[in-house]
Amino acid sequence: SIWEYDSQGNLTGEYFTPIQSYQGLGTKYFNPVAVGELSSNDVNENRVMNSFTLNYNIFPWMRFMEVVSFQYVNQKNSRFLPYNAIGADWLNEKINESWERNITNTEIITRTQLFFTPRLNESHSLSAMIMGETDQLGNEYSTLYGKNGPSTSIQDPASNPVIRNLNSRQEETHILGTLASLNYNYRDRYMTQMNIRADASSRFGRNNRWGIFPSIAVGWRFSEESWLQGLTFLTDAKLRFSYGQAGKQPDGAYDRHAIFNTVDPNQYINEPIVVPTQVQLANLKWQTLTQSNLGIDLTLFGNRIDITGEIYTKITEDLLWENYEIPKSSGVIFKGLTVLKWYNGGRLENKGWELFFRVTTLNRKDTKMNINFNISHNVNTFIEFPENFNPEVETSIGNGQYPRRAQAGQPIGSFYGFRYLGVWPSDEDVVALNENGDVLVDVSGNPVPLRYLGTYKFQGGDANYQDINCDGKIDLLDVVYLGDSNPEFIGGFGTNFSWKDIRISCQFHYRLGFQIVNEIALDTEGMLDRNNQSKAVLSRWRTQGQNEPGMLPRAFLDHPANNLGSDRYVENGDFLRLVNLTLSYNVPKEFCEKLHIRSLDIGITMRRVVTFTRYSGQDPEISQEIEDPFWFGTDQARTPPPKAYTLSMALGF
Repeated sequence: SIWEYDSQGNLTGEYFTPIQSYQGLGTKYFNPVAVGELSSNDVNENRVMNSFTLNYNIFPWMRFMEVVSFQYVNQKNSRFLPYNAIGADWLNEKINESWERNITNTEIITRTQLFFTPRLNESHSLSAMIMGETDQLGNEYSTLYGKNGPSTSIQDPASNPVIRNLNSRQEETHILGTLASLNYNYRDRYMTQMNIRADASSRFGRNNRWGIFPSIAVGWRFSEESWLQGLTFLTDAKLRFSYGQAGKQPDGAYDRHAIFNTVDPNQYINEPIVVPTQVQLANLKWQTLTQSNLGIDLTLFGNRIDITGEIYTKITEDLLWENYEIPKSSGVIFKGLTVLKWYNGGRLENKGWELFFRVTTLNRKDTKMNINFNISHNVNTFIEFPENFNPEVETSIGNGQYPRRAQAGQPIGSFYGFRYLGVWPSDEDVVALNENGDVLVDVSGNPVPLRYLGTYKFQGGDANYQDINCDGKIDLLDVVYLGDSNPEFIGGFGTNFSWKDIRISCQFHYRLGFQIVNEIALDTEGMLDRNNQSKAVLSRWRTQGQNEPGMLPRAFLDHPANNLGSDRYVENGDFLRLVNLTLSYNVPKEFCEKLHIRSLDIGITMRRVVTFTRYSGQDPEISQEIEDPFWFGTDQARTPPPKAYTLSMALGF
């Protein structure tokens, strides 16, 4: 219940926040309405951004530009959780809990550029640029955490509550970069661009502080060739190829440093105890992305049709793995963990293609219309894993758990689990089968009971999983490939239409050919715990011999195997979403003159107002994590993107 009732069934006016409920402790199973209404979580931010630019033409063919940017951000976060928002006794640390963090971020960026545009003859054009830039980032914060405050009216953690935690941090990062670029064009037919960039970051040690990243791009506008002039439908056509590299650095300013700290207990006899808590990473280096693209651009029938196609391959090497596990034999163990803050290793391949069309269907004086369509296909695969890599980080097969595996050569997003066959109608139906589909018997000729992990014997009303190796046990050996969370195709389509002063545009987005693990259903249809369940559980097994289409397993508190990670919760995530619909009207000039204004434009925009999908969860548009080999798509009741309606008016005087 949201509200509390007295023994007579009357509302007391207070929120229902018991210390102990049927579900468990009130600090864990709290009243979300009470927390949302009574607690506070405020953020106040002040931001100052300035940019100064100097342009100076040294010669007609040489220009100098200097840019200096400064950004200052001050942020104060404050939270307060009053005693009447949760169920807890007066000594619990959650009672009148207060928290405050003050953050200051500064960033100073300088960019010095020298442009060269020498004047050549009509057939040749040349331009070049040299750039140097610096980036200095500073961050500091202090946090004060209080508990058991004296009153709900006094919410500042500095107002003499019990101090639970006090910490602060300050860091600074310096980045230096240089870039040289050269562009050449011959008769607007043959084009090339060459770049080389060098970056240095204080996040790396002396050994690998600098990263060198070259790139080159060439283009051929073959529509300008004389032997194609007879093709009147070919308005413009260009073939292009590019190859280049880019780098990525770790996040933390001091993650490469060795850190030593005291521990608890902090003394051995009378000597202080100091242990390494972070290993020095002197050989940490840049993560490097090497990319090649081959593309074509076509314009046909006097700009009525535009076509763009592209094939690409990306190879990421020396991937930066955060908190990478290493063997315990290394001797680096802190708080039971054996990890390096960052580690370089492995190769990731990302390849695919993209295709875009735009067609002008109407182009008259008062009426114009064009339609567009794009589609892409992409595959992410680990070619090579780093040393000491464990391809199975989770081998547990309990309720709600999917084994997490990674295989070189397999797409990222592949996931594994059991094959769900439905519900056993009765105890007599529960039998183990051999490869031929006959009842499996032991050496004495007796039927072998089907068991989970060789211990629990399945009964009527239990979930039925496929025994892949036909050994009479449901265990890790029966785990199979279930699906792929990478869409086979991603794209969109839309149209722009105008008639006199009315304009309409809409754009759709789609993803096709991928699977999602619906963890909302997994949590609300298992009937294993005391949490709320969905209405789907009304169609559950109740009596021996019951066998109905779509029937769920029986309700059984703490059942060991009724909710295993299986294709029971795997759904196709295909969807089509209207991401933007805009209707605008440009008020005629004659009417504007009567209002003594120059122009008036009125419009309404609707975003993400409708989604077409057969997926039963909240939102099929899951985010992808291409650098995590164990990632697969799950829906964990993340708040869907909001529908947005915007009414706009542009008034000109």
